Amino acid sequence: MRIVQPKLDRRRFLATGAATLAALGGPAIAQARTLTAFGHRVHQTVATTGPGGDATAAWRAQSGNDISWVTLGDVNAIQERLLREASLAETTFDLTYLLNGRAVPRNLALFEPLDAFMREAPIEDFDDISAGLVDPMRVNGALHALPMRHATNGLVWNEAIFEERGIKALPTTFEELMDVAKRLTFVRADGTPVVGLAFTAVFASNFLSIARAFDGDFMTADMRIVADQPSMVKPLEALADLFKAGALPRNFAAVNNEEITTWMQQGRAAMTINPYARLVSYNDPAQSRYPGKIKAAAVPMAASLAGRVAYASTTEYWAFAIPRASKNKRAAWDLARSLSSRAGTLAMARNGNGPVRVSTYSEPSFASALPHAAAEALALKTARIHLPAFDNQARAHDVFVEESQAAVLGMKPAERAMADATRRVRAML
Repeated sequence: MRIVQPKLDRRRFLATGAATLAALGGPAIAQARTLTAFGHRVHQTVATTGPGGDATAAWRAQSGNDISWVTLGDVNAIQERLLREASLAETTFDLTYLLNGRAVPRNLALFEPLDAFMREAPIEDFDDISAGLVDPMRVNGALHALPMRHATNGLVWNEAIFEERGIKALPTTFEELMDVAKRLTFVRADGTPVVGLAFTAVFASNFLSIARAFDGDFMTADMRIVADQPSMVKPLEALADLFKAGALPRNFAAVNNEEITTWMQQGRAAMTINPYARLVSYNDPAQSRYPGKIKAAAVPMAASLAGRVAYASTTEYWAFAIPRASKNKRAAWDLARSLSSRAGTLAMARNGNGPVRVSTYSEPSFASALPHAAAEALALKTARIHLPAFDNQARAHDVFVEESQAAVLGMKPAERAMADATRRVRAML
């Protein structure tokens, strides 16, 4: 893994304030300060640049503070450096960005509990932020990080291919969807093969996006492994049937996201599982043969659950976190609070951020440019993470993917594959 060295913003650093002057014997006067924000380059971009304008401008003008951005381009490098810095007795980082997959209790304990800040200076309409994103950031009831950017999966489908095959609408049950996937598998007159469903098989979230049609999961939020239950076995059996029928790619286990994008743009796949945000590239007139025709919705529930259980999309996200060792905790909270307000969330959304507020999707200045806004809002409202964060999550993820692939490819029955996954991961706990 190549670690990208940070590019420090070398704007001036202002004095640290009254405490320093008091120590020197000077008057205790309030001074402006520079906060250091640390995260991915995209975090700075969505906060400062684009149609929504600079979402930090109002806060900087009101507080008199400035922001120094330290950013990297490699996600793993960001999280590794963040956790190192947060473990120190002192850190220059004030407002940081934490991935939900790294939010194990031990890591969350490195960041300041936010409940006291919430009582003194609450987040505007906090309940508008999806509960499925907030809950994993609590330890013993205390909130340690604040969701700010999500990528939530949906069922992406090509309306033009549906029409080509005489299918008038997306099915309303999972069973019907599996039948439609087979009908959407064909060879065009020019010899181009089309598969009914294609997705990247190296991510557990994609398998679980299918399993959620049965209200299935690999592991619950309280760390119970439930992969060997019918709600996880049945969807894998359905996928194995699709593979046997040729409705999944023959190289199912090896297809990557770049290939999926090309297949959707060129009409070589009728459906996929991917974040709603990818619709922008799938429908790009400069690259897609089907601009405006590729849409997204929730995977329909199994017939036995349709209308009784809401579908829960899989989601991953970034959250604001304030290191306990930060010297500017109050100012960092004020900045996070400003960016998390309705106006701040909307501005960042217009700059390309995945807004964590459900209401943002109904804001005309955002929704008018996002045809799938209503569908993604519904998905966000009931979304939940695909795996809880724990020390061996990465290993458990790989085991689940390995056993799920074995089931789909017919290497072992789905029931046995999930029993094996359960046994292997239970040993890690």
